[in-house]
Amino acid sequence: MKERDLYHMRKDYSPEPLTEESVSRDPFMQFGKWFHEALSTETTEPNAMIVSTCGLDMIPSSRVVLLKKYSPDGFVFFTNYKSRKGNQLSQNPNASILFFWPVTMRQVRIEGTVEKVPESESDEYFSSRPAESRATAIISKQSMHLDNKELFEKEVSAMLERVDNGGDISDILARPLNWGGYNLKPHLFEFWQGGTNRAHDRFEYLKESPDQPDWTISRLYP
Repeated sequence: MKERDLYHMRKDYSPEPLTEESVSRDPFMQFGKWFHEALSTETTEPNAMIVSTCGLDMIPSSRVVLLKKYSPDGFVFFTNYKSRKGNQLSQNPNASILFFWPVTMRQVRIEGTVEKVPESESDEYFSSRPAESRATAIISKQSMHLDNKELFEKEVSAMLERVDNGGDISDILARPLNWGGYNLKPHLFEFWQGGTNRAHDRFEYLKESPDQPDWTISRLYP
């Protein structure tokens, strides 16, 4: 591949600056404000986030996953528990998620510990998905090598045909035990907004222990 020089790719950011007075004292409130603004400005998947995990081998991996719920209890996403991220989270529950909204030139980085959501919550969400998505999740051995995609697609189609032929959808397309949700409970937020001349605004919210009643808020250097 030919080398390509990207040194001169630059874009100036000039939004309304963030100040100590304008940010919320509650990071969940601040996230909600930015997320709702992203819903009205971003053209695709404002709930897309990069989930980064690391197992005992200390080799990190990242991938884009869709946020499905957030509350003061944490940030919820769903996946195959036997996928690479699932295996890494079983070894090391510490993870980070990152949202980037390019239209508003904002990003939110969140660090915390992850635990599985109750099975009832995973069942409820799985049953709300389209039949095709459920069949794919049941058949897929996520993150493992796939030698024959055509065979995989035929297996999915065969499962859907059983439903079309009058089979019990709640039985045929029941959530597999290796699929479900995770909740990331934050101990750190960082809100970043692009600024003029690279003088970006960054605010960190930190809880050093679960018993700490309030978040410590600090402005960071760009």
